[in-house]
Amino acid sequence: MLKRILILLSICYSCIFAISDLEKALQLYEENKFSKAYNLFEKLCKKDSAKSCFSMAYMLENAQGVPRDLGTAYKLYNKACNLGLSESCFNMGLILKNQDYTNESILAFNKACNLGDVKSCNNIALFYEKDQDGKMATYFYKKSCQLKDAPACYKLGLLYEKGELIKQNIKNSLFFYSKACNLGYAESCYLLGRYNQLETKDLQKAKIYFGMACDKKHKEACAAYKELNSKAVEIY
Repeated sequence: MLKRILILLSICYSCIFAISDLEKALQLYEENKFSKAYNLFEKLCKKDSAKSCFSMAYMLENAQGVPRDLGTAYKLYNKACNLGLSESCFNMGLILKNQDYTNESILAFNKACNLGDVKSCNNIALFYEKDQDGKMATYFYKKSCQLKDAPACYKLGLLYEKGELIKQNIKNSLFFYSKACNLGYAESCYLLGRYNQLETKDLQKAKIYFGMACDKKHKEACAAYKELNSKAVEIY
């Protein structure tokens, strides 16, 4: 029993020092002591510290204290990605994209997207949108929207409103505009205001949405709000 407790204490002790070593390495990096930071990151990366492998890769990619080595940087990003660090999967995707390995970059972005990286989901969505594949573009914008990315929710509203890449569906369009608006995306609030003003003739609701957009410094919304105010439209 005592032996088991000592082993557990030893493991916990090692964990504490591993964390403090990473913090030390990050501090050295912030102080621009790149060589010392890199050496410490390297030791930790060998122990499967994803953030350390990522940091090494980033330094190699950007020639910070070490010669630029994109090949080794890619391998280290890959290791950190396999250890579950979404930022590494995203950076892998960027390297592959910049070298015109489109399919491979999509796979890397997809892995990052599945780990909750909004930028990666949007990268894939934008790729499929440009490729005129509305079904796949919608799928990945929805993943971003579910991760509370307001621009992605807005983009879904726009796609459903226009009905060019996917079948037009005003109900879905309003749903996603509403999500984007509630996440603080001013243009979506403004469009909802216009819809209620011009389509449903619900001026009270229109004024609420214009007000929300105006609070985000949307000029057209402020002008519309002022106009309804001059007509004595009350919100309540």
